[in-house]
Amino acid sequence: MRRLAGHSVGRIAVTSRALPVIVPVNYVLTGRTILFRTEPGGMLAAATQNTVVAFEVDELAADGRSGWSVLAVGIAQHLESGCDVRAVETALTSAAGPGRNQFVSIAVGQLSGRTVHDDITADGVDAAC
Repeated sequence: MRRLAGHSVGRIAVTSRALPVIVPVNYVLTGRTILFRTEPGGMLAAATQNTVVAFEVDELAADGRSGWSVLAVGIAQHLESGCDVRAVETALTSAAGPGRNQFVSIAVGQLSGRTVHDDITADGVDAAC
């Protein structure tokens, strides 16, 4: 959860029209809940109403030889209560532009991750060879 809390952009994986779709979103983490906003009536709003989704955050070195990835799986729901929305509205922006007024929460049920590191020894020889 620490790595999820330390970032503000992740990717949500949903199903839309029977096909997988992965979309970057700005988000905040509150406890074990991921919150983001989207366009009401849009593809993400339709694909995140009481459905199981995956959410991924990563950080990789420019050369791709080291980094980490976190995958959260949970149930997405729309926030409808004015109190719930006001509680997160000030801290949650959307880089996608205005009109993103549908707030979505993902209750994290499963969390997994991995770390990638360089297996090159100090002299530049691949340790696996």
